[in-house]
Amino acid sequence: MSTYYPLAEGNTWTYKMKDGKAFINTVTAADGDSFTMIGSMVPRPQNIRREGNDFLADNFEPKNFQVFLSDDLKEGDEWDIKDTTSESETVLEMTVKETGMSIEVEGKTYEDVIKIEGEMKMVMQGAVVSADYRVQYYYARDVGLILTTSSYGDSMAL
Repeated sequence: MSTYYPLAEGNTWTYKMKDGKAFINTVTAADGDSFTMIGSMVPRPQNIRREGNDFLADNFEPKNFQVFLSDDLKEGDEWDIKDTTSESETVLEMTVKETGMSIEVEGKTYEDVIKIEGEMKMVMQGAVVSADYRVQYYYARDVGLILTTSSYGDSMAL
């Protein structure tokens, strides 16, 4: 089955950050549609579930699974990822910016790429305000996450 996030035990992605440092994400366990991923720069395992076409993770809030990706997204689709673990609640407002695109990353061209942008917002005294930060996620079909960029100039490439 073709997917934007091919998860199977043993799958590994090595990413290079803008400063030249690298880190590795590895799927260390699989049980049906539930997966555990360990990242060399993340302090705890990431739990991922697949429900139909949707991918859910608890990396924003432990044991609170939220959709971060779907195989059937269309340009303009929107959803929120919330984090209420800190003193101030944050919301990452996700929007599909483009689908079916082609992009070159580290000298390799990827086809059938989806671009999702998250805009970080904070909830202060009940009002949602912009944190003036955006992050872009690029997923290639049958490859996974190939590039992450941000409005601060950060980048992480496969």
